[in-house]
Amino acid sequence: MTRQAPLLAAAMLLAGRSVFGLVWVDDRLNVTARYGVLADFVEIGEPITDSIPPLIGIEADILELKHSGGALLELPAVSIVSSQGAAPKLNFTALWSEEEQCILVLISRAGSQSNIEVELSRQIRARLIAEAEVTHKSKALTKANAELARANQDLEEFASIISHDLKGPMRALRFIAEDLVQLDSVMSQPDVLGQLENIRAQSQRMSEMLTSLLEYSSAGRKDEMREEVDSTVLIAAIIRATPRPVGIDVRTTGVWPAFETLRAPLDLVLRNLYENAIKHHDRQTGLIRLGCEDLGDSLRFEIEDDGAGIEPRHHAAIFLPFRRLEAAATGNGQGMGLAFVKRWVEAAGGRIGVRSEAPVTRGTVIWFDWPKTGR
Repeated sequence: MTRQAPLLAAAMLLAGRSVFGLVWVDDRLNVTARYGVLADFVEIGEPITDSIPPLIGIEADILELKHSGGALLELPAVSIVSSQGAAPKLNFTALWSEEEQCILVLISRAGSQSNIEVELSRQIRARLIAEAEVTHKSKALTKANAELARANQDLEEFASIISHDLKGPMRALRFIAEDLVQLDSVMSQPDVLGQLENIRAQSQRMSEMLTSLLEYSSAGRKDEMREEVDSTVLIAAIIRATPRPVGIDVRTTGVWPAFETLRAPLDLVLRNLYENAIKHHDRQTGLIRLGCEDLGDSLRFEIEDDGAGIEPRHHAAIFLPFRRLEAAATGNGQGMGLAFVKRWVEAAGGRIGVRSEAPVTRGTVIWFDWPKTGR
């Protein structure tokens, strides 16, 4: 207590002789108080950057002093120009005051400093500000480019998927129409009506497929499109809408639950694998098994046929674009089905594989794990 009065008197003397000044700043960088002749030009109640323009651009650094553990921010030998002309060069030192819970800016007269040092300090600060602006704009540009690339990829995939996946329903419609030509002249009226109902169902299925894929491909945030999907209803619709030889039997095994996921890609994957099992079967009679198993965080779907099978040396190749095995290279397809399937399974956060030991044993199992909540 005995030393506080002399110290306070000395501080007041130095402040009055323009040796130093103090400015108190709140956490919005507004001036709340000032002390000393050197601080007279600072306006109380206004942002400190209005009175001290060199602080513009480093507001974030000033506010960070609160969390920097006693660090200082210094601006040496700065000239402040007012309506009265240029004032003597001043040093500005900002620090955080724990006692007063505010930012203190100490203003003092600058000592002698060469013009070279002043110019160097000015250029360094200007360069730091410029680099910060470039970094910010670069990040924004990178983000915009990434979003554009993702949108272009979605559009490209959508065009290819539509081209590939609408062939199945359209082919079925063509076959049914050809049958109608014969049924109309040689079969009874109920048979004709049944085929017409089949055409209606196929057309509705194709319309729903196109709508869901279009919505999925154009969605900005695909996570928002998750919905409750009953996999039993989904696989039944796929089986009902996909034509197959009379001698091919289809069975579903396991438990097909309802769960939250993206309907369009799951529909696409199951439909492609089921159609492949029918299209590439080497006989007019056979069995296709569609299975589902709960693995906890994901569901394992299996599409198994008793066809000729795939030799192990070809297992990796069947998932590559434009790769078709000679034994299965029938029709006009381009070998893109399984490549699409693999891409969409992995995009959902799952994985896909094949089990087959041809020619030792007949049959192929294509399996894929699908996360219950999607990615």
